[in-house]
Amino acid sequence: LIVDDEEHIRKVIGDVLSKVNNYQVERTSDGLEAIQKLRECNYKYDLVVTDMMMPNKNGYELICDISKECPKVASIVLTAHKNDSNVIKCLEAGAFDYILKPISVEKLLQTVRRALERQERFAGSEEEVTVKKEIEGWIEITAPTDFEYVERFQKFTSLLGNIPLSPEDKEDLRVAIDELGQNAVEWGNREDRNKKINLSYCMFNDRLVFKIEDEGDGFNPDTLRDPSVDPLQHILKRMEEGKRAGGYGVYITKKLIDEVVYNDKGNVVILTKYFKKD
Repeated sequence: LIVDDEEHIRKVIGDVLSKVNNYQVERTSDGLEAIQKLRECNYKYDLVVTDMMMPNKNGYELICDISKECPKVASIVLTAHKNDSNVIKCLEAGAFDYILKPISVEKLLQTVRRALERQERFAGSEEEVTVKKEIEGWIEITAPTDFEYVERFQKFTSLLGNIPLSPEDKEDLRVAIDELGQNAVEWGNREDRNKKINLSYCMFNDRLVFKIEDEGDGFNPDTLRDPSVDPLQHILKRMEEGKRAGGYGVYITKKLIDEVVYNDKGNVVILTKYFKKD
């Protein structure tokens, strides 16, 4: 279901989705019409693609209704402003992702495909995600064990205000969250969706601080081998232990982030990135 008060946008998005990927597409002009349409058909739709600013009922209000009444319907937000606080609110309310205007066809198709794949993968399961954002610059997500939520955490943090970091530093943070988030999912909780991961972020005047926590048994990071000393031997050793090739996550993160500190148990890691002084 395409929801936008601009007719040409409804037409373009609908034509792309129906002609390129043969999706069955319907259109409506505002959030109020959309929620009425969803209720009348008992939420038969798999996905709602909605504009943010619309008369009668805006995109955020529509997503809140969908999340409350039928959270199995995935939703994507269209916005002209990446750092709009309303986008953050939509993600908090359960939106899968956002697409910036002007709309890239490639990004549209990729995001829609991922949203539908995720919906199919989580069909019949309760998401049980909690999001806290009680003060500006701070956010926390508690979610089932799945890398999907690490990606969602990255989206939240990338939208939180004007972070005084270079593009290179931002990419370093993205890689670090990827690596240690994957470790929490794969090795900490052993991909057990009955366990939770907790992802927190806070921005101070001089630094960014991230916390990644799992419910696993933990480990001693001091016992990790330096994979750069003998990469081939490192890979062979991991294969002997029945582990995937890799194991560079902690090593890479320590190279990219200013401070990497684990708790005594080894199931909580704190990452700190300082802002560079002029």
